[in-house]
Amino acid sequence: MMDHSAASQASAFEYVLVFVAAIVLVWTLGLALRYTVRPRETDPDHIKHRILNDEIDEPEGARGR
Repeated sequence: MMDHSAASQASAFEYVLVFVAAIVLVWTLGLALRYTVRPRETDPDHIKHRILNDEIDEPEGARGR
């Protein structure tokens, strides 16, 4: 019969590899959330200002919403 205890025979290298992967995952998730919530972009010529500023898109005689 087959021995199904192979999962319990993981080497120390495999545990270290999983631990490092978990650290990288948590670190990148933290950075992604930080830059999504608070990007700290202060440049007035940044693309987000052109996208979020509706005054540029509206003609001068346009009605307000």
